[in-house]
Amino acid sequence: MTVMTLDVIQKQPAALRGLVGKYLAQPRWQDTCDFYNQMMERERLTVCFHAQLKQRHSVMRLEEMDEADRERLVCALDELRFAFCRFRQHGSTRATFISRLTVSQRRSLFRHAGLTDQEFSMPHWRLNEDDCYWRDKLFRALRELFSLFEYAPTILTSVKPEQYLH
Repeated sequence: MTVMTLDVIQKQPAALRGLVGKYLAQPRWQDTCDFYNQMMERERLTVCFHAQLKQRHSVMRLEEMDEADRERLVCALDELRFAFCRFRQHGSTRATFISRLTVSQRRSLFRHAGLTDQEFSMPHWRLNEDDCYWRDKLFRALRELFSLFEYAPTILTSVKPEQYLH
């Protein structure tokens, strides 16, 4: 799970940058664009929220964003991809898994579930209670994010292929 940003590219030796630009940049860029552009708007809203981008970014294609916004978005995708990969859940309950997320990851999960700050502020142990009215929404959102990131590209990039040459 890797993210290619302009800073990473600029630190590479020129010869390596040229080879990557010639053979790998286009497929990586296309895979990243396809992954983001094919998301439903609700999923895009979650990713944009996590990246601290504006709501208007959720209706933009990845190619239409400026470099800084693309970089923030791709880094957010990578962080969420790592947070919601299935192997991290093995051996723990859903409530335990959720409690192990960082605050920003947990906030994005609650946002994806359509929950408010009031539910976010409640203690995690409430998830184990049957009368927790927001539990099902949260667990559904958790399943959705697991499914979303299950087939994410191995290497995400915010760098357009032509930027490798400059």
